[in-house]
Amino acid sequence: MLRAETKNLLQSPDFARSPVMSQLLSYLVEEAISNPDKPPKAYKVAVDGLGRSEDFDVQIDSYPRVQVGRLRKMLAAHYAARGSKERLSIPMGHYAVEIQLDDGEPPENQEDTGSNGDSIPAAAPAEIVTHRWFAKRQTTIVLVAAVLIIAIALAWLLNNATENSSGTESVSQHYSLPPKVYFSSNREALPDNERDKALEIEQFLEDAFARSSQVRLAAAELSGVAPEKDHNAYRFESELVAGPNGPVAIFSLTSLSRNEKIWSTTIAVPDSAADYPGKLGPIASRVAGVYGVIASDQRTHLPDDAMTGYACLLRFESYRANRDPDLLPIVDSCIKKSLAADPMDSRILAAASFLAYLREEATGRKPDPEAGLQFARRALVRGREDSLANFALARSSFFNGSCASGKEFAEKAVELAPYEATIHAQTGAYLFACDDPDARKFLRTAIALDPRGSIVAETALVFTLLAEGKNEEALEFAEKIIPSSTGVGPYYDIAMAMVYAKNGRISQSRASWERLVAAYGSDKGESPEALLRRLILNPSLANRAFVLLSRTGVIGE
Repeated sequence: MLRAETKNLLQSPDFARSPVMSQLLSYLVEEAISNPDKPPKAYKVAVDGLGRSEDFDVQIDSYPRVQVGRLRKMLAAHYAARGSKERLSIPMGHYAVEIQLDDGEPPENQEDTGSNGDSIPAAAPAEIVTHRWFAKRQTTIVLVAAVLIIAIALAWLLNNATENSSGTESVSQHYSLPPKVYFSSNREALPDNERDKALEIEQFLEDAFARSSQVRLAAAELSGVAPEKDHNAYRFESELVAGPNGPVAIFSLTSLSRNEKIWSTTIAVPDSAADYPGKLGPIASRVAGVYGVIASDQRTHLPDDAMTGYACLLRFESYRANRDPDLLPIVDSCIKKSLAADPMDSRILAAASFLAYLREEATGRKPDPEAGLQFARRALVRGREDSLANFALARSSFFNGSCASGKEFAEKAVELAPYEATIHAQTGAYLFACDDPDARKFLRTAIALDPRGSIVAETALVFTLLAEGKNEEALEFAEKIIPSSTGVGPYYDIAMAMVYAKNGRISQSRASWERLVAAYGSDKGESPEALLRRLILNPSLANRAFVLLSRTGVIGE
């Protein structure tokens, strides 16, 4: 049955277009047949199922988890669209393929056997008729109730529409969604072997973009779509061409609303699918990340009156990176409006959870950990496969002192969004506060994914190296940071002040502190300790910074 259902799946259009997923599915099914009680580990999946080399390190590379997660989603989408009596599934957290059977409901007169082996007599005809009458009556009641609910809802909507026509517009009418991305490539003009490679690259990037909170994949091909009919959209083009040292891939992004190319890059074509995460992952992060090209372009052209949904998330991420006190009330307000318009948006709920943990020095109100936890839980209920929802619960766990639980949800968020540099960066920063040695791994991954947009990861890595007593290495790394990326925020100047102080360069440490005060200081005569506590969510880090800068004479108490 496993092999028969696998054969059906491999002949379907989705799997026919994805040789990597077909190969992985075939491998996992054969493993399930050969070793039903011993599912393969990540290393075997990577090497035997996905063709990685024998020196593959599962501790630093999540490739097998990512690909199995992608396969899990493909199976779910396939059965949701087509249905089948036999369904293959991959339980979360395992590399085991299972088959589920759906034989329908048993006949009403089928005999059942009790625990003592005796048969339970079938219901008499009169009992069956009575049961069916009640069943029909219950069904009728449910249908009537449903019709009443729909009627009430329609009446409310019509009434609301009437009010809107008189000048009061509904908030939900302007609930903005992330922009669409149309994919375009030159693969049809390529020879067969190059066409397969172009298709693999395109599918990898489509999957990576689909995991992003910043974009939506367009459901149709770009051909025939006029820019004026899809103004909030972009065209992502990939071309495979001959280069001086072998084939190269040229990627570019065009704003359809302005018909303007806003980004492009060229890379050598990866040798195999095993190289895609390392070579193509940074492309996905650079284009579709929280501080990527699309999000930055959206912020640049964000209308002042766009305040709910995705537009609010753009403002929220700007505040989270920069901690601009003037932006906080705007973000606070737009999150409330967004929740009023759609209380089920998991990403808005995740943002609301973050705000609940802000310190009193930033908001003027005491943190509300209980509210933060409740927002995070609601986010996860609505978005179990949403990376931001999972990270919201990770953040809540970290803030409530549970490093183990926080790490578990953070790793799940990373698995769901493996090419989102900010999630790697935040995971590393929180693990640094937990004195977890894995912090550096996540921080370095964030920097590799987006060197120009990972200021949080870079500064957190400086803090980590300082905490490990590697002062000279921290200084060497810190002086290579280019503070021009999107969302530099206060952490850069705090990190530079600390690293200079640790290395005895007090005048440069004071210069960094003065820049921090000039950019983020309050007009209310705020003390250095209060300023640090307002800007740094992590109380341990805030205390370390204050003690170090006070002891070295950079700041006064």
